[in-house]
Amino acid sequence: MELADTLDLGSSAERHGGSSPSYRTRRGIMKATVTSSKGLHSDLKVIVEKKDIEKKIETRLSELKDKVNLKGFRPGKAPMELLKKQFGASVYGEVAEKILQESTYEALKQNKITPASQPKIDIQTSGEGKNLEFTISVEQVPEIKKVEFEKITLNKYEVKSDKKDIDERLKYIAEGNKKYVDKNGKAENDDLVIFNFEATVEGKAFEGNKGEKLQIVLGKDLFIPGFDKQLVGCAKGDEKVAKVNLPDNYPNKELAGKPSEFKCKIIEVKKSENQKIDDEFAKNFGAKDLKDLEGMISKQVSKEFEGVSEQLLKKEILDQLDNSFNFELPKSLLDDEIHNVEHTLVHEKMDELKAKGEKFKHEHDHDKIKLSDADKKSALEIAKRRVKLALILNKTGEENNIKVTSDELKMELEKQLRNYPGQEKNIRDFYQKNPAELMKLRGPVFEDKVIELIKSKAKTATKVLSKDELLKIFNSADDEGRKDSSTNKEKKEDKSKKSSKK
Repeated sequence: MELADTLDLGSSAERHGGSSPSYRTRRGIMKATVTSSKGLHSDLKVIVEKKDIEKKIETRLSELKDKVNLKGFRPGKAPMELLKKQFGASVYGEVAEKILQESTYEALKQNKITPASQPKIDIQTSGEGKNLEFTISVEQVPEIKKVEFEKITLNKYEVKSDKKDIDERLKYIAEGNKKYVDKNGKAENDDLVIFNFEATVEGKAFEGNKGEKLQIVLGKDLFIPGFDKQLVGCAKGDEKVAKVNLPDNYPNKELAGKPSEFKCKIIEVKKSENQKIDDEFAKNFGAKDLKDLEGMISKQVSKEFEGVSEQLLKKEILDQLDNSFNFELPKSLLDDEIHNVEHTLVHEKMDELKAKGEKFKHEHDHDKIKLSDADKKSALEIAKRRVKLALILNKTGEENNIKVTSDELKMELEKQLRNYPGQEKNIRDFYQKNPAELMKLRGPVFEDKVIELIKSKAKTATKVLSKDELLKIFNSADDEGRKDSSTNKEKKEDKSKKSSKK
């Protein structure tokens, strides 16, 4: 699961929409009063007195005095009244905007409010010669207790391959390294057939319609569906016309799916010899003998399942965190995530309908898709879990001073690029043009670092299982795991589509 697309995990500044203001209001420049508070929602009344605004305006005009050129006056000698007349309105707007930012930040800070989303500002009174009065409507992040690492107990699974696993792998290797010898007689399934061909569509040749010494193993159906079975019974020297439909994904769209005829000339028919699995066989793969190869396979199987074990370990951490905490969730975050999950469900249903032949006007044509009450209930539960876990992980990371370095961010970007082969330039350009999107990549990295922190401090018991036992546990957890990852996948796909349009 990646929660980076639920909340932008990282520093509190990153989480709440960018860097915290570098400036601070002086104590006394404003008065902030909480007028109402219910649950996580608070309303504040803020008053900035006109005398303080006027002081800042005068300071700003003084700065301009030395920079502007007014007809009839040397730089720095223009009277203040003339400056006010000419620049007063624009300077007031500039100063008022800055004071609004400063005082909003300070008002929230003084009242120990950490916003969960962008506060709403409503200006009541403003203008030259007036107090600046406005209200702040804000939803705050809930109080979250510290994660008690010592109370978390995890199961770390290790796979120990048994003889059955090793024998299956040896058989698979042998199957992939079959030796073929000439066969006198008719071709059967599992035989290797070598042939030349010349294809036509509606009696006409087309680009790429010829091939020489093409090799296929009959029965695998890896060339064109339905082609293999038409060569069964052929012998060396035979000619055969195979009639098949070209694949729907054939490069030439005009020919895709159309009936075709392949005139084939059989060059050779070969049968496979059983590969003897012994010491000599093992030496072909860099092993000393068969026993050594079996040891190598055992280690390889265990290695292959390390990723599965890590996924289960992460899910176990998230499950325990989810079950150990109970606090009110910010409505703004929850509503956003419900929307994200429902959006994903709609696209999943669209994909299902497309697979059945349903046509849509465009990618975001959702008119035909209606979510059931069960779908909406499921989306709500998924969203609740995601928001809760994101808040817990973010708080834990901040408390433990977890940071994401620029090098780690670059590595994450490179990882993203590998997900879209052939689109690397578009994706890179997208992030260069959208620095805020690049900063969002901090989220998954931050999350992984917090998870690693919890793993390092929790109690861990190692359990040795067979491959089948581990897969059984993994499959039973798979449905729950999809709840945590589906939105992230959807958003990455959307990002790729955006970038391709740039």
